[in-house]
Amino acid sequence: MIPELKVYLSKPDGSITWNTDWISEFESPWSIFQKIQFTNLLNKQDYFHLFGTPEIKKKRTVIGTRNHNLYLMPSFDDGKFIEILGFSLKGYNADLIRNLSGFLHDGELREKRKTLAEYRYWRKCLTFCDECLSNGYHSMLHQFELFQQCPFHQTPLHDQCPQCSIKYPYELFKNQANFESALTCICGHRYKKFHANVLLGTHWKTYKSNELSDGLVIEWLSLNQLQQKAISSIYLYPYTVINETPQLLNFYLNYIKNDNTSELTPQQNYSVKISKHLKKINNIPYFVEKYSTGFQGNFEDINTVKNLITPFADQQNIVMKEFRDMKDTIFGSIAKHLRKTILSKHKSCIKRYTTVSKTIDGADIPVCPYAYAYIKWRQTIKKLEHYYDVDAKPYNRSRFSSAEVSFLGFLDQDPIFDIMEIYRIKYPLKHTNYSNIKWLISHMYSYLFIHLFKLFLTESISTLTDNKDLTLKESILAFSLPDNHSDEVQKFWDQKTLNHFLSEKEVICPYPTRRSKRRTTNEKSFHPMRIAINRADSR
Repeated sequence: MIPELKVYLSKPDGSITWNTDWISEFESPWSIFQKIQFTNLLNKQDYFHLFGTPEIKKKRTVIGTRNHNLYLMPSFDDGKFIEILGFSLKGYNADLIRNLSGFLHDGELREKRKTLAEYRYWRKCLTFCDECLSNGYHSMLHQFELFQQCPFHQTPLHDQCPQCSIKYPYELFKNQANFESALTCICGHRYKKFHANVLLGTHWKTYKSNELSDGLVIEWLSLNQLQQKAISSIYLYPYTVINETPQLLNFYLNYIKNDNTSELTPQQNYSVKISKHLKKINNIPYFVEKYSTGFQGNFEDINTVKNLITPFADQQNIVMKEFRDMKDTIFGSIAKHLRKTILSKHKSCIKRYTTVSKTIDGADIPVCPYAYAYIKWRQTIKKLEHYYDVDAKPYNRSRFSSAEVSFLGFLDQDPIFDIMEIYRIKYPLKHTNYSNIKWLISHMYSYLFIHLFKLFLTESISTLTDNKDLTLKESILAFSLPDNHSDEVQKFWDQKTLNHFLSEKEVICPYPTRRSKRRTTNEKSFHPMRIAINRADSR
């Protein structure tokens, strides 16, 4: 349940110009500080002097993103807020965040590496409604990424100045580089016009929960504990760009209704339940027979994080080797399917690219986007240094590394290891059944392989940097992991995203006819191996 504002209010001590009647429901700390700045002409250092913790007050200057953070507010003493403002600002802010997102998987506020705060469901930039700001109000609901419009006015939210396009980090500003005065951008744009000779209280419109007009937001705020617990069982793909997935709020709410009556209709969304037979399979005899040579390991070793993300000895990796073989099988099947369907007319284009074909003079020739996508896709998944080696016979693996199980090899952030770890924590693998986690991982592989191929087909290589090849936008990939291990695990994904490939009118091959696809006499291979052989023959 959403906390009631009146519970957090008391009587201010009168040391500054302030009135608790100016506080609205769901109001953000940023908004409160803007009001204090206007009525008392305070600067940043004054805030720390008035409301800071004893440790912060001892410092001459307060630096660092962590100290200016307005989600956790670690530099502020809530006792001082209660004493001076008559308002438990820090407590109210924390309870709002916890009730809005704390029950979601990975929805709690956390600090990464102590200094860099990352909050999955909360926006990093100040996001606002123009009409709300014109009334001197900014809401925590505007910062919550599941809400795509103002819940009071149902108008689009903005995250930059309409005049100079600057974006404001959601924090207590470290200097006056963003706002030169209350609710006024450094460029001079005024979000609110203040009128002289009027009572201070008339500057601020107060907003109440009964003024909310967005039905989905009201539904989210009304979730009971059982509904929150049900939603908490959903594991959302970790690289989902939440702010660019507008259907996510509908998805969560439809999940607890156990139907598809809203935007996510059966034609747009699939749901697959895990087979009950998987829970009865005893994998160990099969594994022991398959990997009988030198087996001395304990299968419960998979429960340790170390064994999931670092190389380790052969006898300790029977289960992980099985996952590696499964990955290779799925990848091979998808590659074969692509060659028979979307790539069926581009086999010669692929051969041109892998043989490094150029003109006799060494000039580059046009590259087919389908061939480029397919080869770069294979190179990325197989973790090869050179694209022209994708069809080479794989080397014999004498030692096993868990990197062979990862999707792209970034072991500290790979989604495959992420879901392994989530599953391991929720259902410790104390028994002899690894089928459930194998089922989860296989579905993760299949979705991500196709997703990555489509990225290479539709986007240039320059855009696939900074792990953008791991992100999902405007699409959902999720699993439900219920508290009871005996309950069914489900997978959710967007059908339209998985099945839709761009037509040949949208991605154009430079060799449209059979004749143009044939290799001409003006072309030859510049493959390093071919060049080496030609040099050897010429001696």
